[in-house]
Amino acid sequence: MFGGLILVLAATLVANASPQTLFAVCPDTYRTYCYHGTCRFLVSEWVASCMCFKGYVGIRCQYVDLLQVMAGDPRSFTVVALAVTFLVVLSLICSTCLGIYLCKMKRARSRLTLLENMHVQDV
Repeated sequence: MFGGLILVLAATLVANASPQTLFAVCPDTYRTYCYHGTCRFLVSEWVASCMCFKGYVGIRCQYVDLLQVMAGDPRSFTVVALAVTFLVVLSLICSTCLGIYLCKMKRARSRLTLLENMHVQDV
């Protein structure tokens, strides 16, 4: 059953492609194959491939190419730089606060231990 379907698919693809072309129109089964691009069928290999839209890369155009996006709009570089700076500053503030908290907890624990030891020695 599947062999006949493959032969029909192959005949359709060959009929749609001229002898000089390497690519044909993708069958309906590959309608959603490319995430951000157009599907085309490589006739010599019998596989689907994607032509990605601007700013996308990957076999199925599933990844965003930030360098290409930033090259197209110089303001986007400023936005990305500000976002990265904000995240770095935020992580520094959080790690400083965590360090201060842990130091205070350690100091409080050592004082409590000292008081317990003094109480035990007094008895």
